[in-house]
Amino acid sequence: MEGRYRILYAGELMPGHALQDVVPRLAAKFKLQEETARDLILGGSGRALKHGLTAADAQRYRDALSTIGLKVSIEPESSTSASPAAQTNGAEASSRPRDKRQGGGRQTGEARLGGEPGDDAEGDPTRCPKCGADAVSELTGVCQACGVVVERYLANRGMSPPHPQNRDDNPYAPPRADLTPPSVEAEEDMLQSPRSRPAGHGWLWITEAWQLFKSQPWAWIGAVVLFYVILILVSIVPLVGSLAVTILTPMLSAGLVIGAHRQYREGRFAISHLFAGVSESPGPLALVGVVYLLLALGIVIVAGVLFAAVFASMGSVMDLSTMDPNDIGILFANPMILLPVLVAMLLGIPLAMAMFFAPSLVALDQVPVLKAFKLSFSGCLKNILPFLIYGLIAMVLVILGSLPVMLGLLVVAPVLTIAIYTAYRDIFYP
Repeated sequence: MEGRYRILYAGELMPGHALQDVVPRLAAKFKLQEETARDLILGGSGRALKHGLTAADAQRYRDALSTIGLKVSIEPESSTSASPAAQTNGAEASSRPRDKRQGGGRQTGEARLGGEPGDDAEGDPTRCPKCGADAVSELTGVCQACGVVVERYLANRGMSPPHPQNRDDNPYAPPRADLTPPSVEAEEDMLQSPRSRPAGHGWLWITEAWQLFKSQPWAWIGAVVLFYVILILVSIVPLVGSLAVTILTPMLSAGLVIGAHRQYREGRFAISHLFAGVSESPGPLALVGVVYLLLALGIVIVAGVLFAAVFASMGSVMDLSTMDPNDIGILFANPMILLPVLVAMLLGIPLAMAMFFAPSLVALDQVPVLKAFKLSFSGCLKNILPFLIYGLIAMVLVILGSLPVMLGLLVVAPVLTIAIYTAYRDIFYP
């Protein structure tokens, strides 16, 4: 006999999904009232959402719920478990509609969609066999109009779905048409919480980037050269050039990551991908640059205040231009002058970690900006050793690439750029 499985809810949402977005999607997908869907989501971990499923059906439900934004898992049911007809769904208690009348099971006129109770129920898996309303949730098996649990209602009356041996003719079998599992590529690219990778993956990111680069080298060289040319031209604009570069950099770098992603998926990269971030997510990516600029400005202010405090404590608040050159040398030889520099580094490194994957998270997975900074920092923090290896190798490659009249950087720069994407896949995707 084929084993049976159940779907367990972990009590939390998938990364990048917000409660206000998941609730209406869950309600629409499984014909739940939004209040019921919210109660189900907030009901805590360990709740069984569905019982008695075949392996294929369990996989289908898991994929559908994960796509909606719920973190769920599949667990085998013990052989001593009750039959599906005698079980109630794990979410049954929270799935009963709150507007159900206590006196009886009849639905209100507004909820009734026509026909007497049981009319045509056999032909529609969402039609309630008791009240006739087209309101049976495919997830919970509970009619949202009258509150009856369909499987229990049929079992208590000795009724069974027609042709139970034929799944296609069974109106109470788990739905198939709209719960088709996503493609392998889509499942692989589902964002997850950042995971820790072995130290050797720092080298792996670069080798995988090289494989993508060598399949279309000229397009990558052209895109990266154009990237730096644009930033250089913008930076020389008086007054606003440096600010514009800070905001424009994540927008263009996200385009390169999008291009790497599409090359990985479809085998094609074009120079035009450089502007994919600008065309697809201009607002959020510009906001990434603005947030980074504000945080960097905060670090500069903190360092400046510390410099002023150090000078004041040393009695050197006078105009440096009037000081003897020997006194200036003694002033900067004082170890206290290094304190603001060290503080700036201690604050700057976490900011760089928070910024490293932020454009990728926003562009590829539509993660909100502040959450993208948080996830990026977490991803880097969990992978200190791989990033140490990656940084050392990148430093060596840059030095070697600079030797032949800087021409080697035409290869090194694109490879290190693509490595941002390969690292992102390794850390954030299954």
